Amino acid sequence: MRRRTFLGAAVGAAALPWVARAQDATDGQYGIAVTGKPALPPGFTAFPYANPDAPKGGAVTFSEVGGFDSFNPFIIRGTPAAGVSYLWDTLLRPSSDEAAVAYGLLAKSVEVTPNHDRVTFTLHPEARFRDGAPVTAADVAWSFATFCAKGQPYFQQYYAAVSSVDVLGAGRVAFHLKDGAARELPLILGQLSVLSEAWWKGRDFSAPLIEAPNGSGPYAVETVALNRSITYRRRPDYWAKDLPVCRGFFNFDRITFEYFGDPSVAMEAFKAGEIDFRDENISKNWATGYNFPAVQKGLVRKEVFPDQLPTGMQGYGMNTRRPVFQDSRVRQAVAMAFDFEWTNKTLFYGSYARTLSYFSNSGLASSGLPTGAELALLEPYRDHLPPDLFTKPFTLPVSDGSGNDRPALMAALHVLQEAGWTVKNRKLVNAAGQPLAFEILLNDPNFERVTLPYAQDLKKLGIDVTVRVIDPSQYQLRMDNFDFDMTVVLIPESDSPGNEQRDNWTSAASKLTGSNNLMGVSNPIVDALVEKVIAAPDTASLQAACHALDRVLLWGWFVVPQWHLGSYRLAFWDVFGHPPKPMRAGFDIDSWWIDADLARQTNTQRHHSNAV
Repeated sequence: MRRRTFLGAAVGAAALPWVARAQDATDGQYGIAVTGKPALPPGFTAFPYANPDAPKGGAVTFSEVGGFDSFNPFIIRGTPAAGVSYLWDTLLRPSSDEAAVAYGLLAKSVEVTPNHDRVTFTLHPEARFRDGAPVTAADVAWSFATFCAKGQPYFQQYYAAVSSVDVLGAGRVAFHLKDGAARELPLILGQLSVLSEAWWKGRDFSAPLIEAPNGSGPYAVETVALNRSITYRRRPDYWAKDLPVCRGFFNFDRITFEYFGDPSVAMEAFKAGEIDFRDENISKNWATGYNFPAVQKGLVRKEVFPDQLPTGMQGYGMNTRRPVFQDSRVRQAVAMAFDFEWTNKTLFYGSYARTLSYFSNSGLASSGLPTGAELALLEPYRDHLPPDLFTKPFTLPVSDGSGNDRPALMAALHVLQEAGWTVKNRKLVNAAGQPLAFEILLNDPNFERVTLPYAQDLKKLGIDVTVRVIDPSQYQLRMDNFDFDMTVVLIPESDSPGNEQRDNWTSAASKLTGSNNLMGVSNPIVDALVEKVIAAPDTASLQAACHALDRVLLWGWFVVPQWHLGSYRLAFWDVFGHPPKPMRAGFDIDSWWIDADLARQTNTQRHHSNAV
């Protein structure tokens, strides 16, 4: 389930000039915008997409697949529980209706020096952890240092341009920035989850945590059964419940996540009324799986919530650390063999669009041929880039949807032959007689129906392909250690990409255990273009840098691009109310509430409804 607010750790922000509006300390709010100004004025009382009078109460249950063994989502070890970020607040809270804009949560005001060498946060004096202790600047500094020293690798990438942190008093903390620090860094620092230094004293931060921690967030852990379920209880004493950024949010008294070993079992639990809400990401389910009696009786609703967010890249990622994928021509041929048109028509009911950019569904996506500022960025590397990058628009084969895409397979075979592979006894072998073989590793059985036909097409080329599904915890361990040949990757993007690009693409990240550079991209040209993205001084420069980076990645053939969808498909038992105003992010489950009248009508029938 794609929840924008359930995971509140550091997020990628932006690489544009931003405006920090430091309000008077008595205002109790402020905003940071990457471009222009925040849409909401000083003194706003609530986000416009929230209902500040939303009723509190009731309980909601979501489903998860797999298991969990930790309450620490900030480290590489262990599998954190769903919803664990409800336990901590961040310095800022992002707006779900504005691009790269955030407003004060723990922080009451922010100050940034004109030369961009220091950002100072002033905390709300009322901010408290669950045990009543105040949230202090020392907690902020300790959290930052601990994440950098012991946290997931991406923290080091995000915060690399912070030279030092000063505690200026109980409620003020200053981050000193290095020369050339990315312009979005203050906004990224605002997404820092603040932990209690006192509570963690004597505990091993680098180990999975099985004890519910002391947090400052809107919920606390009520009950837990490791790998089975977890329930959070809304805190009536939550210190920030009346802040403008929190009014109308966190309305459920209890939130439960039930874990299932298989997605199909989770679906059956939803049909039986044991699960309240589904974010449906399987087109077949959406088209054919919701014809059970509860839907027909109106007890379960289906709604589509369009969003206006960049969709990034989803595809079959090829691990270039493996010898089989070190030749870009092999990667290109493997990508050419994927029949998207047949897949979309037969398996997805025509729901999706083909993804042709790492920055899809945004103005940062490359297209056509490089020109102007983009061409100027690429020109110094011309001798080290594929010639076609400068003379041909990037394209992928388009089939007739019949499932017999012989032209694409013949073209892919030609590329493989150019790379030195020949067919012997219906198998592709190299000059040493070694077969071309690899494994596609999955953690979701639902993806087999897409992957098995693709594997059959690859076998027609003479490639020895196997498909394997493993449990999520084992899968995560293998991803952290880059122990795979090919797998499905999802690389999200924001409206204004920044520091997170280092973790996605750079040579340094390719060597960091647990980084997001799953494909092992290690290319000095990519490294240089990533820095151009991060340092872009204006919108035009950012677009040129992203276009150039996008084009180099596409022509590197690191991924077999799949598809994207610009909306959320939600199914839920008819017990909820939600704000009617559309929002840029599509929906925010934390702004929903239990409608007592609807719940009374629905719940009298739901458990008696035939869910077959």
